[in-house]
Amino acid sequence: MENRNFQASVNKNIRGYILRSLARGNQNTLLCRQIANALINDGLVVSPDISKHIDYLIEKGYIENNDKKISSYKIYQNDGAIRLTAKGVDLLEGTIDDAGVDV
Repeated sequence: MENRNFQASVNKNIRGYILRSLARGNQNTLLCRQIANALINDGLVVSPDISKHIDYLIEKGYIENNDKKISSYKIYQNDGAIRLTAKGVDLLEGTIDDAGVDV
């Protein structure tokens, strides 16, 4: 149980990191590769595969994939861009809450 809670905490932290990174990007947009590389450099992930976190944030409406033809599993390889949505900005500003994202 403790391991599950630890992994949930790590996932929340990574999702928050992604949103905070996008907020600093030009027009709230960054290449997925930029975010994945920053996560690796900061020691939060060891692999550039952040697709499960991207999927979660897209499904919640916090971010969007700028190229709908590229799946979240291929977005890193294809230098796909992701953008923070208005709902994502609201989450970062504390207008709305989500227990699954550590902002």
